[in-house]
Amino acid sequence: MTTDRIFPSGFAHNLAPAALVMASAAVALAAYLQALHYPFILDDLGYIPWNTKLAGLHATELWRLFTEPYNGYFEFLPLRDLSYWLDIALFGQNPAALRLHNILLYLLGLPLLYATTLRLWLYFRPLESSGAPYAAAVVTSLFALHPALVETVIWISDRKYVLANLFSLLAFWFAVSARREHDLSSPHAGAAMVAYAAAMLSKTSYVTVAPLIALLWIIFWKNTPKQERRRSMILWPVGTLLLTASMTLIFIASGKEYISMSGGVAPTFDAEMIPRSLAVLGWIARLAISGGSRHMYYPVIEDPHLFAMIALGVAVLTVAIAGLVMLLRKPSLEGYALAAFFLVCMPYLQMIPYAPPSLASDRFLSLAAWPFILLIATLAWRLKPLLRTLLLVIIAVSWSFQTIDRPRDWRNFETLIDADLRSYPGYYMPAIFKITNFQLPRGEFQQATRLANGITNLEIRGIMNEIIKVHIEDEKDEVAAGKLPEAMAHLWKLRQDIKRLPDQARIDTPLNNLWVRLPYMLAVEWKYLVQRFPNDVSLRYNAGLWMLDARRYNDAVSYLRSATESPSLPNRLRGKAYASLGIALLEAGQLAEAEVALSASLGQSPPEPGAYCSLAEIYKQTERPVEAAQAEAACRSNGSD
Repeated sequence: MTTDRIFPSGFAHNLAPAALVMASAAVALAAYLQALHYPFILDDLGYIPWNTKLAGLHATELWRLFTEPYNGYFEFLPLRDLSYWLDIALFGQNPAALRLHNILLYLLGLPLLYATTLRLWLYFRPLESSGAPYAAAVVTSLFALHPALVETVIWISDRKYVLANLFSLLAFWFAVSARREHDLSSPHAGAAMVAYAAAMLSKTSYVTVAPLIALLWIIFWKNTPKQERRRSMILWPVGTLLLTASMTLIFIASGKEYISMSGGVAPTFDAEMIPRSLAVLGWIARLAISGGSRHMYYPVIEDPHLFAMIALGVAVLTVAIAGLVMLLRKPSLEGYALAAFFLVCMPYLQMIPYAPPSLASDRFLSLAAWPFILLIATLAWRLKPLLRTLLLVIIAVSWSFQTIDRPRDWRNFETLIDADLRSYPGYYMPAIFKITNFQLPRGEFQQATRLANGITNLEIRGIMNEIIKVHIEDEKDEVAAGKLPEAMAHLWKLRQDIKRLPDQARIDTPLNNLWVRLPYMLAVEWKYLVQRFPNDVSLRYNAGLWMLDARRYNDAVSYLRSATESPSLPNRLRGKAYASLGIALLEAGQLAEAEVALSASLGQSPPEPGAYCSLAEIYKQTERPVEAAQAEAACRSNGSD
């Protein structure tokens, strides 16, 4: 009995590809469900439990999501935040429900990826149409099993990626479905632009999806006989690029607060970005094919094989350019896949520096894995069936093991960090998190010292050892109190050390970002000491001066006000304490209180003459020119700046 007698015509031909996709999706789903009841991790807290602004938003006010950021990180991603709002409204702050939402979005994208891949294969390789369903199924199955997607699906904070993936794949499906014999279908092309806009409103780095859609439509136009081309056909790619430019300007305007919040000192846009960008590209390509262990942070610049990664980045860039040239001369699926992989990766290459915690991340491959796998499939289809099957099975098995294993690391933040430390024991990023978040709070000083001494970056190693010294062991009170001046001296020394940006930070933006945030970490250490010794006025006085020097004015006000209100503060320090309090209040915008504190500093014995300079500034701002002139004269006469 033949197959045709058992199944309707074409049913058996479509059943095998569908079964392959469903089997792969089932393996990935089983892996992801391991993490269903894991707690909120890292940025999840800022997006969900601590996000009172979003939780307090009424249903009638949802339009506000499209006018301003509604999260603690000042990101303007309306559709992502809308999806969070729906979860909170329906299920409360339940991490299982939010994580399940991520998983469902991931699953919904698989049929779109299959349909889009199938249409692309049929268009670029019409002579291999009989194998198109199998090729599309292989691409979809490998994408479903790719271990880089674990972070995107499991981490609630990465909702923006799975949501943007779904809309991007929908946009691609509409774009490839828009092709007609002499034109593009206006409803389909318009729907592709709407879906692309939705992807951008979910994650702005998906901006390069538009050039890929435009490139596809240009290929459709070029392949249409000249005498049959319609001018309206070329207007669609132009319109897509104009839409991209408009949305980019909107996001730049709305993202200024986010840029300043995440900012600090950003690396300059210069020649040093070239090796950094190439190294990142090499690392992303490495992660695209690797079946090795996945991690949260990758030591791109500190990698002992950095030059190999730069060389790989050069190779990928060269091949992508060659693919684009090849694509414009003679359309091919390989050329489109090469160009697509590079364009999707491009927003993450640090060509315009920003401040990520890691130069390479699995989530950067959230969509880029698709064209990379598409390229693998097109090359594999040139092999004999047996060899092709063997190669694809090896890749699938390798990725499956990682996808099944990786979710277990997401049980909590410490397990994530421990996994990174096992693979990169000398890398500063996981070591810092382990020491400051876990070992020091638990009093594991010896373990923290060993870990700090293993950091390969000498400057970070020194800073972490100084921070460890600040944490006084819980011995008798008199022994601990004797170590307090030494602990304060360590913090003052660290303040001077971190004022100079390391040379490596010019190319290593995670290190740059860390250096910007070091004052916050050290401010936590001052808070630790104040909690430990609540009655020591000299500690609050020094903490206030340190915060003022670090430009943490609100903290400076808190500590200095406490010091000036204490009768235990020595008279010789009162003048400077009041003056410093006045400067902090002035910088915090509290002019009236600043004037009172500065005037009080002049009434102390001894007074603080430098207070006249700050008083002059207050008088200018409050439009009292006579008093401002007198204060400036007193400032100059006392030799103050």
